Amino acid sequence: MLHTLHIRNLALIERAEIRLAEGLTVVSGETGGGKSLLITALKLLRGEKVSGSLVRHGADELQVDGEFRLGRGERSASIVQFVQDACGGSIEDDLLLITRLLDRQGRTRVRIGGRPATLAALRELGSRLLEIHGQGDSRALMRPEAQCETLDAFAGTTALRREFQKALQAARTLQERQRQLADGARERRQRLEFLRFQRAAMSELRLGDGELQALEQEHQVLANLDAMRQHLDEAMGLLQDGEDNAADRLARAIRVVQQAAAIDRRLEEQAEQLAQIDSLLADVCRGLQSGQARLDLDPARLSDVQQRLDEIHSALKRFGPTEADLRRNLAAVEQELAGHEGDAADPELVAQQLAAAIDAAAAVGRKLVRARSKAAGPFTKAIAAELQDLGMPHTELRVAMATDFASERLLDIATEQGPVPVDLEVRINPGEPFHSMRDTASGGELARIVLAVKKSLADQDRVPLLIFDEIDAEIGGRLGLAVGKKLFEVARDHQVVIVTHLAPVAAFAQHHFLVNKEVGGKAGDERTRSGVRLLGKADVEKELAAMAGDGGDAAALQQARRLVEKARGAVS
Repeated sequence: MLHTLHIRNLALIERAEIRLAEGLTVVSGETGGGKSLLITALKLLRGEKVSGSLVRHGADELQVDGEFRLGRGERSASIVQFVQDACGGSIEDDLLLITRLLDRQGRTRVRIGGRPATLAALRELGSRLLEIHGQGDSRALMRPEAQCETLDAFAGTTALRREFQKALQAARTLQERQRQLADGARERRQRLEFLRFQRAAMSELRLGDGELQALEQEHQVLANLDAMRQHLDEAMGLLQDGEDNAADRLARAIRVVQQAAAIDRRLEEQAEQLAQIDSLLADVCRGLQSGQARLDLDPARLSDVQQRLDEIHSALKRFGPTEADLRRNLAAVEQELAGHEGDAADPELVAQQLAAAIDAAAAVGRKLVRARSKAAGPFTKAIAAELQDLGMPHTELRVAMATDFASERLLDIATEQGPVPVDLEVRINPGEPFHSMRDTASGGELARIVLAVKKSLADQDRVPLLIFDEIDAEIGGRLGLAVGKKLFEVARDHQVVIVTHLAPVAAFAQHHFLVNKEVGGKAGDERTRSGVRLLGKADVEKELAAMAGDGGDAAALQQARRLVEKARGAVS
């Protein structure tokens, strides 16, 4: 159960702490007073998405903390295990703390059991802790998918429906693959031809590592042969071949320095350095001679190099711009070709896989239909029994659903909710035919049917906390006592919170909170705030009188007192 709810900076609520207890809790107050903000706070704890505009003006973020008291049982054990698996959080003294923070930009932070957690984890945990049923549930129950989900919740076939959804999706994926093979054969051939052309163009180039740089260097030399010969010949003449060249002068210098070093041994180092220079000069001259030899080239070589460079540059324009880019593109093309060619586009294989997937989905679908058919009778009888107490004693319901289907038509007729449509039909008045509920019930009748459905589902013991947000809005005061009694019965096995405007419903409350707006409260502060307070017995009677529209005089209070006594008598 939800033990304590802390709210900070949620719209008009600056700060509030609400201590809840077991049984039926009623929340009332004037329209616009902030009752819906309590539901919003609970939605935050359930992991639902909300807007950052809910952050109170002047604050940076809102915060909602929920302290849940866990009991001893299989459900509590599964929650403890989930908290440990999802975020490594801990639960001490059977108390689970959930925190949700939201800033003005809509960014959210979650802590579960004192540890950071994801919003997805909070949604999963929230679905195990509480359910919120709003006014829109009446109309929502008209939708076929909502009727399927409700029937599955009663029958315990939700997991089976999800298994069918996965099997159906797998079959439809293969069906789409088959359609692509049929419709896209020409496009696929064109793509393969293009890829093969690209692979051939890049592979046939046979570009070696560093080849481009070497060719560009060679082209530079070949294009300047005469200048190169002139430069090298001049250099060799100055260094070695000409009259009075550097090599001869260096040799003479070495001899005279060696002679001087023989006299002054301190010059031996200089003599050795000159000898090293002589050796280095010889190396340079040999290198220049090699360079001269390389210039003895075939004049046609320049044309060959230019042609090869043109081939490479042309390829790099299409597949480059660098050698590395070309190699990456070649690898990508080969990988895509391998994927296409490995796929082999075998229509017969895909057809076989599709047939097997359809058979698998049909098998799960038939299990789902059988389970729903088996539960349909008890489901509608349970709802009809609840409607007896809600002023609809003659109402009958039935589930209209085919009991079988043709496997070959499965992909045409199935939805994610099941292989065949499900429609909840109702007969309000004896002697009249059954009609789809979406075409029959009035707003008040729908509201009572929804409440009967919720009572039937609550008996399945699905979650510990049920919140009803003005689900009785379309039910008149005349039926308020019946509705309140039904909610009180649900609250025997669940913690129930209801936001209501009906005094007869509120009269059944075991705990009654009042939400109202006030301006100021602090010197010089004219801001509006919503406050939440637990009512004592006298205040409950005043609030019931106000809800009934009777004012606060003695007669109205006496009437409210009788209403409470009548409610207590109905459940005693």
